[in-house]
Amino acid sequence: MAIITVEAYHTQSYTSPPLNFPKLAEGYENWLGNGFYFWHDFGFGKWWGDSKKCGRDNKTRQYIIYKGTLMFDEDDFIDTVFNQEDYDNFTATIEKFAKACQKNLGKKPTLIEFNQFIEDFNIWEGIKVIRFQDLPENNVHLEVLGFYYKKRIQYRVNAPGVIIKFVVQNTFACL
Repeated sequence: MAIITVEAYHTQSYTSPPLNFPKLAEGYENWLGNGFYFWHDFGFGKWWGDSKKCGRDNKTRQYIIYKGTLMFDEDDFIDTVFNQEDYDNFTATIEKFAKACQKNLGKKPTLIEFNQFIEDFNIWEGIKVIRFQDLPENNVHLEVLGFYYKKRIQYRVNAPGVIIKFVVQNTFACL
């Protein structure tokens, strides 16, 4: 069993004093349900702050990017980004669920329905961290327009004990 240590970024609206632990994202509309979400790259943490934390309800017109250190055993980790076997198992689980829904309900499931299923049946009960990715939705982080070569990687932490360090990295003003 190998221990994995990762530095990643957590973006939240400005608070005074700053948070001393990441904020739990709750709700079935989150990509992988309830969890502590971190960005692999600082640049995507900043993009998240600019695009998702600077809305009308942000009275301070600021947000904070925190740097977290995650430490966990590789057996408690699903790596859908860099591990082919984990990726294949992850996609097979999702597609098996989706096909069953289509057969039984006659429609494709929503993200909310998927996350409810994952929670109801404790699909990832022993998993403390999942690394997953999607693609950038625009050219902001790309050096070649229209070529989406850069992975937008996140970590979903299910076990707070793997977060061993959490400090303010930067504070930004909303533009």
